[in-house]
Amino acid sequence: MYKQNNRFSRRSEGSIARNTMGNRIGKPLAGGKFHASRKSDVRKDDELEEKKAKAEKPVVRKILSFDDIKTQVAAWMENDRIPGKLQAWFTAEATPENSDWRIIKEYHGVQENLVIDAPSRDMKPLELVKRILEQLHKEHLRIFKKALRQIWFRATGDGRFALLVQVNVKGKISAHGYKTFVDFIERSCPEVISCHQIQCLPDRLFDPADAQGMKVESKCSFGSSFMPIASTGFSMHVLDWTPRIKDAWLNLPVRIKDAIHPNREDRFFEFCSGPSYVSASLAPFFKQVEALDCRESAMQSSKLNIRNLATQNMRFHRSHLDANFVSKFFSKSDNAEGRWTFYLNLGINDTINSEMVQTLAGSRPERILLQTGNLETASKAIKAFRNEGYMLRKNIPLYMEPGRGTFEILFLFVPDRVGILGQNPALAHRSRNIQRPKERPTRSNSSDIPHFVQKTPTFKQRKD
Repeated sequence: MYKQNNRFSRRSEGSIARNTMGNRIGKPLAGGKFHASRKSDVRKDDELEEKKAKAEKPVVRKILSFDDIKTQVAAWMENDRIPGKLQAWFTAEATPENSDWRIIKEYHGVQENLVIDAPSRDMKPLELVKRILEQLHKEHLRIFKKALRQIWFRATGDGRFALLVQVNVKGKISAHGYKTFVDFIERSCPEVISCHQIQCLPDRLFDPADAQGMKVESKCSFGSSFMPIASTGFSMHVLDWTPRIKDAWLNLPVRIKDAIHPNREDRFFEFCSGPSYVSASLAPFFKQVEALDCRESAMQSSKLNIRNLATQNMRFHRSHLDANFVSKFFSKSDNAEGRWTFYLNLGINDTINSEMVQTLAGSRPERILLQTGNLETASKAIKAFRNEGYMLRKNIPLYMEPGRGTFEILFLFVPDRVGILGQNPALAHRSRNIQRPKERPTRSNSSDIPHFVQKTPTFKQRKD
């Protein structure tokens, strides 16, 4: 008699198999596979679909005017009780020739359009940018245009540019189109000193200010991998970070020097240095200069600038902004001596934790400069440095990129040596109660105060 061997448990006819998500699944087959489920069996989550539709909509950020920024900073200082007053705003007029431009591809459904991304509001496009955009619309560059993601125009600060072309070249036709495009640039655009093809992993739009967690591969088509910084004598890597508008940034080292008045025997340490333009510019005014950054492009830029220095008193360290590195560096006897000035240039998304504040303050620098555009980070840092015995001396607002709606503030902290914060070790033993002044005697009540006068005894009286 034949006996059937059931490998799967029986189910009642009325039962319905469901997976962990609550969706219906098909009946099992002998091979362990399942019947294809119907589309109507999959549960639809209206809330999830609504969130997905909202996430796909582009976020439109309002660009604040200069007056709006001034009002915002003044309200922040009043609400957070920031000590001191704002000094004069440090800014400069933005010029198109000294700014970074972009030609970027935008997607509107199935349509792809190349548009010009201006560095600031109401800035008219350069003739160079319009000329290249017009060339990209020609028929013989159709395949190359389809593979193109964006083109960065990195301004040197003296009217010249280095081009970064982000394109996914996957075939002979697109490779030939890129070569044709480079020939046009080299032949018809004398303002362009170099051209580089870049690709990013993961495949995102490249941004020098936000390249963390991204692998960037570059190939030089013509020119050098380094570009000059105006007429300063310093250079930077084409992938390194700088503000998109460079007019005010080029004068930033002079503003810092005027704010701190350094001595020739002082020492300077720049954290998150980028191309180390600030530290290299201030090197002649300090005995020792150090710079720190974690990026490969920053290391290449800094080492090139160090070699071009006449003073030869500058070093670069490749590392993250880490408390262990700072404590290890200042544990050496050579670095522990001297009057140090720390300069921290934080990005909009960078923060400084309490451990880092304690380590920096524990190194006992003469000055601490903190530059940030995040007001929440600034409030926490002011309180943290105050707890470590450093008082806020100056607030210098920076409007580095006019028309972009962004700003930064440069804070100067100095050690509290006279006990203004109530934490002077020499005054720590005193009571924190308010010492009211004693009443001073006046002519009206001076007669009521008894006066005891002891006469000096004579020689005979002392002998007796």
